[in-house]
Amino acid sequence: MDEGKIPKINKEREWSIKLSSEVVKLVENLENKKDAIVVDCGAGEGRHSLYALEQGVGKVISIEKDAIQGEILKSKIGENKNSEIKIGDILTELEKISNDTVNGIIDCGMSHYFKTEEERIKFSELVKEKLEKGGLYSITHFSEKETAAKDLTHANLEDLKKLFPEAVWDDGVMPWQEESWESGGNKHFAYKAVLRKK
Repeated sequence: MDEGKIPKINKEREWSIKLSSEVVKLVENLENKKDAIVVDCGAGEGRHSLYALEQGVGKVISIEKDAIQGEILKSKIGENKNSEIKIGDILTELEKISNDTVNGIIDCGMSHYFKTEEERIKFSELVKEKLEKGGLYSITHFSEKETAAKDLTHANLEDLKKLFPEAVWDDGVMPWQEESWESGGNKHFAYKAVLRKK
């Protein structure tokens, strides 16, 4: 895409500029930050990838499926030796990463785009495989109360805990909680957590 034609960020879309609390918590709790590898799944226009880089994370792998958002992401991050940007299917790109090598995985409103149970299970398995022991996973997922985003998958807390069970995950960094916020005249509801792989 021609650089002059890259769309500007819509500042009314809060999700494109505001940092999410669970992502901040993940970055704050990384051990050996300068040597850490963080994967931003569904990186969008790059707000969380940029934040992680600014906070001194050693390597940030940003995965984005949408080509237009991917171009915005590339234009914002530019040439950065600590950044790797992949434009493509989230599951396919995540699968290419070596197992037990990642220190943090960001899922800020990405997993509720999966339409099938098979995709959601596959993603949860990949998150577990790619993270090293003690690695962190942050999640924001629309709850069953969500009514504005009708085309996305909504989940209750019990279903999310089945995908990320206590036998594998410790939620001591940021326990599961429901949050609500207003954006574009709509009220949204989601579950959030930061989980540590046992």
